Amino acid sequence: MRIEGWDGAIGNAHWWARALSFGALIGTIIALLGPYGSFYNELSLRLVDWVAILLLDTIILGLSVPPIIRFGAKAGMPRMSAFLVALAISSVPAAVVSETVSRFFWSEHVREYRWIDWYLQTLLLAVVITALWVVFELARQSWRDSPTREAPVEDGLATADILCLQMEDNYVRVHREDGSTLHLMPLHQAIGRYGTPNGLQVHRGWWVAADAVERAERDVRNWRLRLRNGVIVPIARNRINAVRREGWLDRA
Repeated sequence: MRIEGWDGAIGNAHWWARALSFGALIGTIIALLGPYGSFYNELSLRLVDWVAILLLDTIILGLSVPPIIRFGAKAGMPRMSAFLVALAISSVPAAVVSETVSRFFWSEHVREYRWIDWYLQTLLLAVVITALWVVFELARQSWRDSPTREAPVEDGLATADILCLQMEDNYVRVHREDGSTLHLMPLHQAIGRYGTPNGLQVHRGWWVAADAVERAERDVRNWRLRLRNGVIVPIARNRINAVRREGWLDRA
């Protein structure tokens, strides 16, 4: 199952909001537990220290892990191996952050720490917290995809009125001639809920009803569909033959 933002691409704004909130929450929990001897310091300082460290580490890992995974995948590494290597590499700057922040707040308590101590502690935290984050994202996606979370059918929203379905992040925009609405569900559920038998998914993020197509247009090598409500829909290259079989390209 795909985990948004950790599958070879840096996360979007929604992903960052979740990740930073998760980091702040974990930082608060760690501050209350007080691992690595930090329990002997004041709670207020522990909160500032751990929350600051977790937020900065979230930013570092969020920016560095995806491109490292991409590079490893291009080099032929298994995804899990590339992921572990990415954590090991990203923990280097994260350890520098942890050491810098902690020495700022209580230098006398960490005076005897060696750099390898900072690195191993940071790596252990990175592995554990990332595992928790993956579980959180899997649970979130499973809850979001649950049939009980499907958006309610709007009054008067007949499938015959729907021209196309467009994926937008975690939502699907349902286009009609008189406007559009957003629904919290994945595209495949929207197709099953609102799609019609004569429609076709022409792109990873688009489904189109047959009677919505006004004409097909070609821009150099790329095909696209212009719908009767003016919406332009791209056609993926691997879907061109399927669109051609439907006769939609003949409307050029």
